Amino acid sequence: DTLFTNRFFGWLLSSVNTIPVRQGEADLPAIRKVIAKLKEGYSVCLFPEGTRTSDGKITPFKPGLGLLCRRGRAAIVPVLIDGAFECWPRHKKIFSPGSKISVCYGKTLTPEQVEKMDDRQLADNLTQTLRRMQN
Repeated sequence: DTLFTNRFFGWLLSSVNTIPVRQGEADLPAIRKVIAKLKEGYSVCLFPEGTRTSDGKITPFKPGLGLLCRRGRAAIVPVLIDGAFECWPRHKKIFSPGSKISVCYGKTLTPEQVEKMDDRQLADNLTQTLRRMQN
């Protein structure tokens, strides 16, 4: 939710129906909103690492992803955004012009496949899937 304090990013994120999530805690109102959107049939893009990477490597996902997907009866499409770290590293105030970013899509997990895994298994499975896609 820290990006919402920036006038430009706050406006941009609000204009595309972004749901802000407070970092470092279980943000129950945000969790309820995400589950409601999933149940209504909307697609929701989640960033389950919880923050931008400090070194460009994929960090373990937060297990709360499983709760959201199970309660919302959602399929999961793993998406890798590769090159974002090089384009706009966490320690820089602005992006690097000319950087290339690629977006890759993995195999969809159906709601039935999601149901068969506990939260930690699902988080680990998706972390490993995206790490394989990155290499």
